[in-house]
Amino acid sequence: MRHKIAIIGPIGDFGGRELETGFIAKTLQQDHCEVSVISTTNCSLNSQIFEFIEPYQFKVLDEILLKKNLLFKVLAQLSYLKSGEKKPLSHYVSNTFSKKLGYKNYAVKTLRGIVEEFDVILICAQISSAYVKDIVEYAYGINKQVVIRTSSKISEKDRLHKDWLEKVTLFIHHSESNASRLSFLENYSYQVIDQCTYREAPMLRMDVVNSFKNILFVGRFSPEKGIKELVTYFKIHGEGLNLTIVGNGPLYSEVEALITTESNINLLGYKSQDEVLEYIKASDAIIIPSFKESGPLAGLEAMASGRLIISTKVGAMPHRLKNTLNQFWFDINDAYSLKDVFMKLKGLTKQDIKNIAQKNRETYLANYRKNTLENLYKNSIFNLLKAKPRD
Repeated sequence: MRHKIAIIGPIGDFGGRELETGFIAKTLQQDHCEVSVISTTNCSLNSQIFEFIEPYQFKVLDEILLKKNLLFKVLAQLSYLKSGEKKPLSHYVSNTFSKKLGYKNYAVKTLRGIVEEFDVILICAQISSAYVKDIVEYAYGINKQVVIRTSSKISEKDRLHKDWLEKVTLFIHHSESNASRLSFLENYSYQVIDQCTYREAPMLRMDVVNSFKNILFVGRFSPEKGIKELVTYFKIHGEGLNLTIVGNGPLYSEVEALITTESNINLLGYKSQDEVLEYIKASDAIIIPSFKESGPLAGLEAMASGRLIISTKVGAMPHRLKNTLNQFWFDINDAYSLKDVFMKLKGLTKQDIKNIAQKNRETYLANYRKNTLENLYKNSIFNLLKAKPRD
């Protein structure tokens, strides 16, 4: 019997969630499961999720609504013509008129139909993401197993008025610190499964670094990532160092405006995973300036590649580096704390740096190997499939 698993969440074109969702889908389908991914937001065929799954396994909620509802299709066409832009028609389904005429209710009804078709529902999203509550409550009501893979730090707002969280079968978190934020729940089952690198083999083949000069940022340009603060601080305290910035996002133009005459800051924009490998190879350290995170993936990529890590104390990073020599923490609200880290790193010998980077890799190999994470996901989901339905 082939079990059917639906993975639902806001899947875009690039980022940690896209890579992780794709990795989970590919992992679960290895054991003769039928896995489908349904995105609650629009994306293109350039999405990184297609590095893991085939297009036929992927559906976008608004594209489903276009096909099922003639009224929403007509309203989307009108919105498309009015906008003058050339985005796909599905990008115009959720418009002012459709929202007044019941778009949300119809979207929820459509998601309920999807829930009915599958044995297990796995949500990869923030607790506050659209439709998460609707999916959980409906799945619970028809006795379906529902799992939430939290994709960001659980905030205080996420904890308020969330009785429906009691209805989640299993939570999967990146760290114990994030898991503890839901410890108030009476019916609380969770497992900690961190991330792994998805280009593991070439990263493990890279030579471990023994110098500190070239720093790399890889990530989304959004407020919580601290990218504007990083550039501002680096312009003041980055003398003698080079900063390469890879990524894209809503703050791109603002970041670009900050970099004017700085010859030691290189803004590259979005790059493919294969291209990112080359920039990691050319770097000595990966920097994580985020205000909040669940992971991030960049931290594990640095560990596998044998690079130094400069980071704020976010997400799973304190746990990942707990037993390493890599203790280069800074406060994103304090420019001088980053200056202090730079001075500390500049004072290390080549052998010091090599020892720290080598320990980072050893820690990755001991705890975050790709096959280790695959087995954890398989065990978690397949145990649910074997479990008896709730009484």
